[in-house]
Amino acid sequence: KEVENRDLWEALSFATSGLSITWNYVKGHAGHPGNERCDEIATMLALGSNPHLYKGPRNKYTIDLDAKNSPTTRSSSKKNSSAKAYSYVSYVDGVIETHKTWVECEARVKGVSSARFKKALSADDEKMIIKEWTGK
Repeated sequence: KEVENRDLWEALSFATSGLSITWNYVKGHAGHPGNERCDEIATMLALGSNPHLYKGPRNKYTIDLDAKNSPTTRSSSKKNSSAKAYSYVSYVDGVIETHKTWVECEARVKGVSSARFKKALSADDEKMIIKEWTGK
């Protein structure tokens, strides 16, 4: 099958030529702390926010970049997926809205390729999601 994002892989190959790198597949949105942080950074940049980036020795970084997807990690994400929602937050075309039900949120985001949505488990969680997406 054709390689997806071939142009990006070729640019990455060129940028890393001469370096000794081992590439590892990490499943997205599966609770891997480093991948989750990468997603946060990419989302903030895509929304025009300026995320705080760590600069310093790797052993002092507070996010475990070596964590493997473990049953504990997966079960905690499953636990969150079945937890009762406080609200649902959606982001469509630069506008954030909160919804009391998944049906309302889904109606807003369904079919919109750039839409983002997330379940909030509390008022504080809702505020954190909005802050993550807006940088405010």
